[in-house]
Amino acid sequence: MVHFGEGEGEGEGEGDGEGDGARIGEVTLGMVVEHAGEQHGELALRVRARHPDLPLVVIAPRFDDRAIDLAAQVEATAIVPSPCEPGALVRVLRAQERKIDFAGRCGAVETGELLRLHALALSSGILHLRVGARTGAIHLEDGQPVHAHCDGVRGADAVRELLGWADAKATWIAGRSASARTIVGRIEGLLERDLGDAQRGRDLLDEAPLDVLDKIERLAQTPDILAAYLLRNTEIIAGTNDSSLDEAVVGRALSRLAQVFHDIEDQQGDGAGSEIQATVGEHRLVVDRLGPSRLGFQVGVVVRQATPVCKSLRRLLRQIDRSFRKSLAVSARKQASAGSGSAGTGASAAGPASSEATSAGPASAVSDPRQATSLHRVA
Repeated sequence: MVHFGEGEGEGEGEGDGEGDGARIGEVTLGMVVEHAGEQHGELALRVRARHPDLPLVVIAPRFDDRAIDLAAQVEATAIVPSPCEPGALVRVLRAQERKIDFAGRCGAVETGELLRLHALALSSGILHLRVGARTGAIHLEDGQPVHAHCDGVRGADAVRELLGWADAKATWIAGRSASARTIVGRIEGLLERDLGDAQRGRDLLDEAPLDVLDKIERLAQTPDILAAYLLRNTEIIAGTNDSSLDEAVVGRALSRLAQVFHDIEDQQGDGAGSEIQATVGEHRLVVDRLGPSRLGFQVGVVVRQATPVCKSLRRLLRQIDRSFRKSLAVSARKQASAGSGSAGTGASAAGPASSEATSAGPASAVSDPRQATSLHRVA
């Protein structure tokens, strides 16, 4: 590895103290240390001009929009914010030195698919996109988006804008940018919304059992419960709240609380439990899981503190969860019966399933979830 830092001569020096520029061809990685100021990025540009094929790791005090654009311009393989722990720097450098660089490149790959692949790989880095003079980037940590920018737009709106760019040049830069977090929702919610907001919202609403939607509606009508929402992958898909609360503010707060729970759950696994609570002034916010975690459903509520319903809230949420799991079991039995190919078997299995569905409540008899509940989808 060769180290390039600001110096008095050419501005480039070899940290290992061996040889000169002629030895660059024998190494597999270069480390460029940038300093803050108007000349930020010039060293990396000079190094890239002299050594066009050398993989570069760029170290800098900050990685704002301009710094990320410069890192993509020099095709940096990784970035490291400074100051940093020596151990963290060593891990990044070793990971890059072990990596084999291939000349092959793929075009016409959907940007959303690139994000899905990085999510599956739990990647940390920046996906930088360029179309002509326009640039943008999506920052990921452990496979989840934390920040995005393009054309002055920030956050989830920037992600949706970038997903629509055609024929963009994509550059992947490994590393954590330490940027401000402007995205709260998980990547699943962002990508699902991008497939068509209106239709996807209806699909998610249809996937939720009708009796569960009915119970959430009745929960919202309980005295001192100010809001009740159904979430999936931390995104609100249906719900209602008291007129005294701002719907957009409540939705953002519950989504962020759901995101915090998912982050802790990723660290603790089953030890994280199923719910998370936060108290702000006279309001308590609760987000609780519905059904198996793999489905991503949650119920979020806002209650008035120090009221009788606070004592029974846990029981009410568990009732909704039991109803949700029961509906899933009934649906699974129906699907198994339909797939058996035997009319007799299908009829015998449909009997108890139908009786259970009837006992779940009047909402189960309605075929359209929008007739069964007054819950509205939140865009």
